[in-house]
Amino acid sequence: MNEAQAAAPGDGTPSSGTADTTVEQILGLLEGLGDLPVADHAGVYLDVHDRLSGELDPDRALRRAGAHGTA
Repeated sequence: MNEAQAAAPGDGTPSSGTADTTVEQILGLLEGLGDLPVADHAGVYLDVHDRLSGELDPDRALRRAGAHGTA
């Protein structure tokens, strides 16, 4: 068994190895990159970054809005 097979869940699909299904879903957005023109990749990366940032650091939105006295 190689590393890719070891990292795949029981159905054989690749996994990022996280235990968080929401993070897995967000990372799954990257799987469609091969079907998009290269010019559209940056938008997908930014969307994934924003979603992961919001999921992994929920207070980030509050800080960006200045809710904690910071900008």
